[in-house]
Amino acid sequence: MQATLKSTPMVDELRELWKFRDLLSQLVKRELKVRYKNSVLGFVWSIVPPLLQVMVYAFFIKQLMNANAPNSSAYMLCGFIPWMFITTATLDSSQSLLVYYGIIKKTYMPREVIPLAIVISNFIHFLMAWAVYFVAFLLVLPFFHKGIPLLTTIWAFPIITLVAALLVTGMALWSSALNVFYDDVKFVLQTLFQLLLFLLPILYPADKFFYLPISQKYPWLYTLYMLNPVTAIVDAYRKTILLPVPRGSFNLNGEPLMMNWGAFSASALITLLFALSGYWYFNYRKWQFVERP
Repeated sequence: MQATLKSTPMVDELRELWKFRDLLSQLVKRELKVRYKNSVLGFVWSIVPPLLQVMVYAFFIKQLMNANAPNSSAYMLCGFIPWMFITTATLDSSQSLLVYYGIIKKTYMPREVIPLAIVISNFIHFLMAWAVYFVAFLLVLPFFHKGIPLLTTIWAFPIITLVAALLVTGMALWSSALNVFYDDVKFVLQTLFQLLLFLLPILYPADKFFYLPISQKYPWLYTLYMLNPVTAIVDAYRKTILLPVPRGSFNLNGEPLMMNWGAFSASALITLLFALSGYWYFNYRKWQFVERP
């Protein structure tokens, strides 16, 4: 008698999600249209805010942290683009189920298509922002002797981007499911992101943390720091796209560190487990969403 393999509940959920892929596609298109429906500049608003923020931060950081490295603005923007994707997609997703709450109560569909549509629409803007970045620094600014060289490690860009997408997917699933029952989630996220902007290496190299006295005394702190998925993603983008910042720039007290593929791989595994746990929790609670008081 031939044995039959039973699929796991998560596999069944994925199969059902695939059946509703057309609905997911329609929701993504709707999100892309609605965001800038009455805007004259459209997508430009996806890249202008981080550009303006980088210009302001670059001015002050150059004064306070000796950010005199060539293309320091490109260096900071390289951290800002993934940071904006992570924060914007997570905050938008956290509210998504409540925005569609009336539809959820009346229509049968896999609930996860809603936060996933938010993630995918933001991911498209994320890729477009990177396209602007590469056009600017690889094609346009070289004419003004301010461009960046194309490194051979650029091959890792799709891998890093996949890890970033997995991280945001996990955060979207967790935050959207929790926010249905706990209104504090959106406030916690907003406050947390404001703090992490300065605690994580968004505006400065992750190498600075390595040379802090506390990290020199307790090396395991730096290991934990680099296992943080956001830190790993931002650091990987910078070290595979840009040349290392010279010693002294950004007040770096030592030589710039090389790309740590082992730490990045470990962080990528953590990210994968986080995304899977988010999908498990979302499916565990999704049929309770309509019971929201």
